Amino acid sequence: METTKEVNFKELLEIIIKKWWLILLLTVIGFGTAYIYTVKYVTPVYEANTVLYIGQEGGSLGSIDVSLGQLNANSQLLVDYKQIASTRLVINEVIKNLGLNISYDEFKDNVIIESVLDSRLFTVGFRHSDPQIAKQIADELAKQLTVAVLQIVGVENIRILDQALVPQAPISPNVLLNAVIGGLLGFFISLFVIILMFLINDTIRNDEDIENLIGVAVLGDIPEFKGEAR
Repeated sequence: METTKEVNFKELLEIIIKKWWLILLLTVIGFGTAYIYTVKYVTPVYEANTVLYIGQEGGSLGSIDVSLGQLNANSQLLVDYKQIASTRLVINEVIKNLGLNISYDEFKDNVIIESVLDSRLFTVGFRHSDPQIAKQIADELAKQLTVAVLQIVGVENIRILDQALVPQAPISPNVLLNAVIGGLLGFFISLFVIILMFLINDTIRNDEDIENLIGVAVLGDIPEFKGEAR
């Protein structure tokens, strides 16, 4: 006769509480392992950004006469400049000038160009494992962008306002977040192990287990007597 084990959630909860040390142990191990792995084996990534300004053709940086139409035009220019910054003309020139050992596709994947909200400013950034190299590439990329815009568009309307600073802290990885994720993983693994052990444990502990096993009610118990040893 085939029988299935019914899950007694109260009993399962009691076992989970009794195994608190296992849960704590695996949680700490998961947290520590993820922390150590992130610190020692995950390469940090730094991002450096150079700030540029979109002005009027032939205008000065001090010109602040801005209309809504000009802002819309500048937004379109920014889209164009983003595309120009991603061309081989610009990127290959940066790679050559800095003597970088990097492919065009890898370089392009690490370029970050973002606009500054409600302004004619935008940033040209680069991500690299070496903060000094990230700064050099961001500055050179901004420089070559201004040169390419003059050559392609025929106007000189962008200026470099602030050169990039050497980043002091990496943007990734997030050591604490990875460690917390590792701790949660250890926590859930411990619960899985405890529940699995509970489900595969066929030990008969009480009358209810006998009834569930053979499908017949237990009529009585034979008491156990402990006699004196002679």
